[in-house]
Amino acid sequence: MQQQSVKSLPQSSDKPPLWRSIARSLEAEIAAHRFVPGDKLPTEQLLCNQFKTNRYTVRRALAHLQARGLVESTQGRGSFVRKPSILYKIGRRTRFSDLLEQQATNPSTRTLILEIRPADPVVAAALGIKAGAPAIFVERIGYANDQPISLACHWFASDRLPAFRLHYAGSMSITQSLADCGVTDYTRLRTRISSRLPLPHEVELLSIPRHIPLLVTRSWNVDSRGRPLEYGEARMASDRVEILIETETQLISD
Repeated sequence: MQQQSVKSLPQSSDKPPLWRSIARSLEAEIAAHRFVPGDKLPTEQLLCNQFKTNRYTVRRALAHLQARGLVESTQGRGSFVRKPSILYKIGRRTRFSDLLEQQATNPSTRTLILEIRPADPVVAAALGIKAGAPAIFVERIGYANDQPISLACHWFASDRLPAFRLHYAGSMSITQSLADCGVTDYTRLRTRISSRLPLPHEVELLSIPRHIPLLVTRSWNVDSRGRPLEYGEARMASDRVEILIETETQLISD
């Protein structure tokens, strides 16, 4: 019987693919603090030259680091070492500006819009007013460590807070403006959380990639007597914010 020859299978190499080697090299640089949070990484072309490869391989390495939460890449801006996430605590007294002050080295807000708008049915129901009634509308961007992390809209019943816009123009603080209007305390009645991909203007304002989902919170706040006070919607970059829901508990003694 004639013996048939068997072709030997190619032996697999233990050497990792180049894109993974690039990712590990950059990760080691970050771990050694040669690149710190906020630093811009070398451009794709520089990395191509350094590792003698093509843009596809470099982009795969950067995508891997972004998926692990180490790097943030935005078209037209480049890749940056990701800054630590801000912890957004949702409780009875949620004050996002206070959270920023506690966690960020340089917290700030920028007001985009302050005007009177007719309340749509959703806003009207939340504020306990008729649809089409005048409502105060405020839209702001929140920054932490010089990085935009939230785009928030706030609605208030204009008839109830006629001096709100005047006070806000002076303080640029919602909490302070409410206090100036006689509302010294308010609490969160409910919060709904969802997610979606950003719209083009949100990509631009938050400086995020188009494929990074937004965390969207819709909130209903009431005054100390339980009356509707504010309806809000915040859109936050999901790779920059973590949401913590706090519940109040009471100790029960035997």
